[in-house]
Amino acid sequence: MITFPSLPKLLTGRASSVCVAMTFAAAMIPTANLAQTAEEIATARDEIWAKELKIYTYEERNLGGDFYFNTSAKGYLAWTYGSPKPFRKPSEPPKPLTTPTEEVITPEFTDFSLQGDTAILYYTNHRTRLRDGTPVDQYFANIHVFVREGADWKLLASMSRLEDPKAK
Repeated sequence: MITFPSLPKLLTGRASSVCVAMTFAAAMIPTANLAQTAEEIATARDEIWAKELKIYTYEERNLGGDFYFNTSAKGYLAWTYGSPKPFRKPSEPPKPLTTPTEEVITPEFTDFSLQGDTAILYYTNHRTRLRDGTPVDQYFANIHVFVREGADWKLLASMSRLEDPKAK
């Protein structure tokens, strides 16, 4: 038969200190409700999706990409299609293109998840022209992870992969 110490015995000496410490630690856990309301989720989703769409505007893609650079967090890490491994945010924004791109990319929202100050956006890109104007029919699956910094959302991580054409 297994016996357990009585509560008075448990609360003596070291065990008492552990119980007090655990109770104190539990009380110190942030009590903020991480389960946002539907309205908070929709607001975050709309704010983040608007930022994402701006990345693909003609102005942003042809005038240096400062918006994407400024929207990403200091610890940003990306693994884009064609990159052999993940890479960090550069120390300076990219230089403007010397010739405008003819690339055509159409983003399409897929899904969104929010937990506290972290949001995950899933979307696809349909690329129909390369930078040089060559027609293509490519689909990319993308995931972007955002963190809230104050009142703003910053892109922390991203990954994209070319989808199998048979899957579409």
